[in-house]
Amino acid sequence: MTRKLTLLIFTILSFSSFAQQRDTLRLTITKIDKSIKRDTVYYFSSRVDTIALHSLKTDTSKIVKDNNTQDLEKSKYKVNFMGSVRVNGFYDFAGMKSSEGFMPYDIPVGAEEIPGLSSKYIGARQSRFGIEGTANTKAGKIRTYMEVDFASSTESFWRLRHAYAEWNFLKLGYTWSTFMDNASLPQTVEFEGPNSSLSKRHGIVRYERKLQNQSIVGISIESPRADYLNPNDSLIANSSKQRNFDVAGRYKYFNKWGHVQVAGIFRQIDVLRQGKMEVKYGWGVLLSTTIHIGEKHLINSQYSMGNGIAYYYVGFTGRQLDAVYNPATNQMVLKSIYGGFINYSYRYNSSIVASLITGVSQIKGEAFESGDTFKASQYYGANIFYNPIQTISLGLEATYGTRKNLNNQKGSATRISMLAKFDF
Repeated sequence: MTRKLTLLIFTILSFSSFAQQRDTLRLTITKIDKSIKRDTVYYFSSRVDTIALHSLKTDTSKIVKDNNTQDLEKSKYKVNFMGSVRVNGFYDFAGMKSSEGFMPYDIPVGAEEIPGLSSKYIGARQSRFGIEGTANTKAGKIRTYMEVDFASSTESFWRLRHAYAEWNFLKLGYTWSTFMDNASLPQTVEFEGPNSSLSKRHGIVRYERKLQNQSIVGISIESPRADYLNPNDSLIANSSKQRNFDVAGRYKYFNKWGHVQVAGIFRQIDVLRQGKMEVKYGWGVLLSTTIHIGEKHLINSQYSMGNGIAYYYVGFTGRQLDAVYNPATNQMVLKSIYGGFINYSYRYNSSIVASLITGVSQIKGEAFESGDTFKASQYYGANIFYNPIQTISLGLEATYGTRKNLNNQKGSATRISMLAKFDF
């Protein structure tokens, strides 16, 4: 009995001893320096509402559909939406009125020049919205595109920029003329760019395709507006301003160093004289190029000349300069024009690009025209663009221009412009 009691007491004491023993945890903390990689994160949020579903009590076969053949139908294409919010502003030291582009034609000369007059602007009329539809069909590849902005004659209406369809090698609709070269146009902060560049949109039917791997050839029929002032036109004031077709063509050769293009246009311009329509024939030639010098240097340039083609120049469209009325002979005379520009761009890195631009243009004057008629202009610009990411572009630009009239009076203007562009 004594031995059992002794064993029990020994066991209890042993467990008590183990219960008093404590474990020790060793913890080591080490600092690790590691750079955090930053990236762009696109965040998408959506909301799903709960809809109470009930059994359908309406006979849908009895619902009336009142569709017109001109109405839209459900799209069978792949549809993409795109847009660009563009905020632009400027300070103009000469008080020029254009809120979008710097136009030397508008520079005040002589009595029109008012010392101390300036103009300022901040707006978003250049913002635009587009929609694209594409499909591969048994008839070939089809692409449709529409684009509008707010740079219309009023601030509350959309302005059509593009509306066309591409069917294989055909393009039909409202878009850029064949008598131009978009690839050679420089990047500018102000909306229009060099006033001597060719830039025009109107109705076209164009056939264009690649030849082998390094050539492109295209030809088109285009529907421009009559851009001249004829006192006799009061008799046809209610007629269409698009009375004739232009025929344009271009050939482009491209390689890894850039491209060179030659384009031409033949115009048929009808005018009213002595109660009947007469036809004047205009023409134009464009030579343009882009040259890449390594990865950092780029040169863009254009030179064009012709007769009765002022309508196609960005600085003279809508100025009624295709032809001028001679009161002595009661005839319209087509006006000769030439102009060009050269642009140099330097890419500092993937985000920063700087450019220098210079351009000239001249329109031949007639002996019967008044002395304050436009004769020539010069355009100079310097800009820098900063692109923090692919969809954001911030630009600052200084532009200087001159205008010279037939009486050799001159005027000059300077503008500082800014642009913030957000694409989506």
